[in-house]
Amino acid sequence: MKNKRSFRALFWPTFIELLFFMLMGTVDTLMLSNYSDYAVGAVGNANTLIVMFSVLLLVVSNGVAVLVAQYLGANKTHIAHRVIGNGLIINLMVGFILAGLLIVSSDLILHLVNTEQVLFNDSKTYLSVIAVSLFFVAVSNVITASLRAHGHAKYITVVVIFANILNAFGNFVLIYGYLGFPSLGVYGAALSTLIVRILMMIVYFILLFKVLKVKIREIRYDKKSVSQIFKIGLPSALESWTYTIMQAVILSIINAFGPDFTTARTYINTILTYVYIFSLSFASVNAVLTGYYIGERKYETAHQNTLKTAFRSFLIVLGMTLVVNLFSGSILNLFTDNQVIIDVARKTLWIAVFLEFGRSMNLIMIQALRAAGDTTFPLGMALFSMIGIAIPLAYLFGKVLNLGLFGIYMAYASDELIRAGFMYFRWQSRKWEAKSSYLENTV
Repeated sequence: MKNKRSFRALFWPTFIELLFFMLMGTVDTLMLSNYSDYAVGAVGNANTLIVMFSVLLLVVSNGVAVLVAQYLGANKTHIAHRVIGNGLIINLMVGFILAGLLIVSSDLILHLVNTEQVLFNDSKTYLSVIAVSLFFVAVSNVITASLRAHGHAKYITVVVIFANILNAFGNFVLIYGYLGFPSLGVYGAALSTLIVRILMMIVYFILLFKVLKVKIREIRYDKKSVSQIFKIGLPSALESWTYTIMQAVILSIINAFGPDFTTARTYINTILTYVYIFSLSFASVNAVLTGYYIGERKYETAHQNTLKTAFRSFLIVLGMTLVVNLFSGSILNLFTDNQVIIDVARKTLWIAVFLEFGRSMNLIMIQALRAAGDTTFPLGMALFSMIGIAIPLAYLFGKVLNLGLFGIYMAYASDELIRAGFMYFRWQSRKWEAKSSYLENTV
């Protein structure tokens, strides 16, 4: 395992995996933008709601990721396998329940976020089909978290690359209607994603048994493992849930501006994923390494490594946001020729310089705190900042001061920067060192 713990050995497979995962969404957006700008807005609308529900799957996968890394660091592989087995059982049930809830309540939640009538039918179609895929994503999340913790991110990379190729082909055939298929538009994009996610889950199950060597008998209920998973995973998932609630509330404000602004938001978020991917890659790799160091009781190494990672990420994110803004006109022309959408998006993208710096710091520090078992502080700050700062400021800047989407992203940036400051000081306090005492008591 030692040769798999270097930053470089973990970073590139993780980065490539995330890059191709993001590309899947971009391909959907590009192909749908040729079909209709409002189809893109409808899918962006639905995806915000899907994320709000699918975040609940992170309760288990986050807990599994932290525990597996820590137990591997402590040379307790048999307990790591026990944790993986319990994670699969729990997420199978959670995925089934979430899929059902989304399908049954699709009309209600789309009305709650003020979905424009021109977007409503396509949003509902996409939401209902993708909801089914959450059952398969639930299983995949646990297995991919376990593969990363074991240092096997390269396998995920290969799966995601092939999934992108299949998804692009599926979109081409089903959105536009080639090879004898009818032109299905938004429904075709959703159906393609569903099929690809089913195939990905099957492959991940093969990797679970062949690469991680998990036995069928290890997939069984264990009260202690379940308790540990929820103790770590629940606060971090509630934090993510708070984020998606914030996004849903603010989306209802944006939807009130009109479909052009909803669509502009989707294009902005699509572009910013290619800045976000660097922060997320750095944060994911650092979290795995931190888990190892905590298991080995190398607290100083964990502390210094996280600070070094945050500085590296800052330099790259600053450079990327400047490049995005310098070429924003050309980038946006790839998606749309609607000048209103282009003007709104170009102006708003300048806020990304501050937004992405704060988001980068938060991702790295929060995931490091989670890997150390310190999950309640980030949750408390999320509730305070996202609900108490981001939402009121979005309403003030966006609606009251009439700054529109520019004001909305000012509110996002304010939330990220304030939380980033608190997370930095929490990491520097070293209070997280006392959060993993359960390692000595588990056999």
